[in-house]
Amino acid sequence: MPVYTEYELPDTLVSYCDKSNVALTIAAVDREDVPLVYVNQAFLNLTGYSADDVLGQNCRFLQAGAATEEERAAMREFIDDEEISAGRFRVTNSRANGETFQNFVFMTRLRKPDGETRLILGSQFDLTSAAERQNVKADLAANDSSLLRNADDLAAISRGFGLAMIGSAKVLSESLSTMATIIYREG
Repeated sequence: MPVYTEYELPDTLVSYCDKSNVALTIAAVDREDVPLVYVNQAFLNLTGYSADDVLGQNCRFLQAGAATEEERAAMREFIDDEEISAGRFRVTNSRANGETFQNFVFMTRLRKPDGETRLILGSQFDLTSAAERQNVKADLAANDSSLLRNADDLAAISRGFGLAMIGSAKVLSESLSTMATIIYREG
């Protein structure tokens, strides 16, 4: 997997992410415009882009005008606030072919032992079919702000709407984030 050549990532972190079937990205917060410095094959499969298309770009290119201002603002708040360790965001994204999808994104700061954040790990889950089956897009939009601030609310609401996939995605993402954080600190 090609890695953005201007940025050094620990081999163990890259190897760990390469093996995942979950769509994963790593962005450099210590670079202007927080560019992607790593994407795995699952991310490329999800979005339809090639690594050459996405490495070095900010993830906002996936929004292609489809995301709402509220969706964008929530992610900007996370990126700008060093005190927030992790965030969960539902955002409308576009694939390379122009098809939109509901992306449930989990972002986690990868901190060095001194607490400095240089990287953000993102894991993405396509929840389009679940949202369509349950016809809950409007309900999810109305509850986004509380979902982003309280994981307990997320679990309760997802059970209430029958979106077990959100709870599963959260658990999987947190497990991936924990492993990546440990690997990054040791690397």
